[in-house]
Amino acid sequence: MSTLQTNPDYSEEYENKPLPFNLYEGDDEEQDIWIKKRLESLVNGALQPSQLAKEIDTKITEDTNRQHDELVIQLKEGDDDDLVVPPPRIHLSPLFSAIVRLFFAFPANHPGQNLIVELLLALKALPRHQIYAGLPSDDPRKPHPTVTLWPFGEEEGDWQMFWLYFHDEISDWLPPYRLRNLNSAMARLSALQLCKCAEQSALQYILPSSREYPDLEKRPIDGPNILGNNLIAAAQWILTSDEGRFVYQECRKSESAFESADSWSITNWQEWKRQFEFVAGDERFAANYRSVARDAYSRMLEYEES
Repeated sequence: MSTLQTNPDYSEEYENKPLPFNLYEGDDEEQDIWIKKRLESLVNGALQPSQLAKEIDTKITEDTNRQHDELVIQLKEGDDDDLVVPPPRIHLSPLFSAIVRLFFAFPANHPGQNLIVELLLALKALPRHQIYAGLPSDDPRKPHPTVTLWPFGEEEGDWQMFWLYFHDEISDWLPPYRLRNLNSAMARLSALQLCKCAEQSALQYILPSSREYPDLEKRPIDGPNILGNNLIAAAQWILTSDEGRFVYQECRKSESAFESADSWSITNWQEWKRQFEFVAGDERFAANYRSVARDAYSRMLEYEES
């Protein structure tokens, strides 16, 4: 039996059900394990999003307060040689990284995906407050630098570089279901203005100018499969009304990609539409690719007419 047949990432059995989470690493530290176990409890239904949001907020606040107190003691004792103060993102990193890993596992609008999105919304809804960040100023009249929790959607969707965790997890090539699932999650977060994920979108892969776009003449066998899998992932930004209308409205703000920092533009919108129409009508592509392409093309026409 081939590796592809035994690997669940390629099994049709997982088209509509969660893939293995692949959460844990051999070098996980205590804080990694803490958040990963709680996120597992969340997606398995043992924890509510609002409950976990409060737990996460409390732990990060307590951890940074404790670290601040230890820092103050070191400074008072003059023991500040080689003193390294990690940025607040060091406390957020295990959370963001584990969330992205879980997004790989869940198909669009699966209850597990919904619960993670609800967790992020619950964090965003918590009362704003500050945690300590970095070394205190040498000037005692100046306040200690802080970071505000949890303003998702502010700072132009770039709060604490949440998008970077998606970027870091996307390799040059991902198994089709994981690429599809992650794009579904990124599209939802973008439409909800929780994270700015446009640059990581598989919509970029189906532009003929992309290095991910295969030469169908030179690669007649695997080329249609590569483009087809990328197209299914790209369609996650189009098929659902909230996400599709978000993309269209963003594209309408710029005539060309050169005018937009996110590659949203009418020029790209029209090219994506051409690609969906092309695949829908080309028999070199498998029936499932043509079906998704046809649905995405139809939805794009609906958004333009409404």
